[in-house]
Amino acid sequence: PESLGKAKFLKDLRASGNQITGGIPISYYKLKNLEELYIDDNRMVGELPQTYEPFYDGLQELSVHTNKGIKGRFPVENFENTLRVKVIELHNTELTGQISENICGRLDPSLSYTRLKTITVDCDKVKCSCCTCYKDGKVVSTYP
Repeated sequence: PESLGKAKFLKDLRASGNQITGGIPISYYKLKNLEELYIDDNRMVGELPQTYEPFYDGLQELSVHTNKGIKGRFPVENFENTLRVKVIELHNTELTGQISENICGRLDPSLSYTRLKTITVDCDKVKCSCCTCYKDGKVVSTYP
């Protein structure tokens, strides 16, 4: 609900598998303390914000997979300079774009605290040299 955007200290929002419809409420973009956003496996539509928004700074886990109505370009530039993000799950959506080598480099196990653990995409829509690739909702290849 839109009203959650007023929860200044909200850190973890998990609303997976709830048949939620509509877009991500704009009020959520101001949640600068949000660390985990799980809105996967719903019926959501729209695009991820393309411009810098405060919630990108704190995000450690972003899961929007299995929302066929989520579309547009994945705003990779908003994840380039953060060392906090650990999970990016974008598969089974209509997102397009490219995951940069800079982000892929963060999968290095020696990075410990700042290590990115998971990136999932539909590789026919998002170019990525280090992602777990999906096609038609099924894993077709995994990154070692």
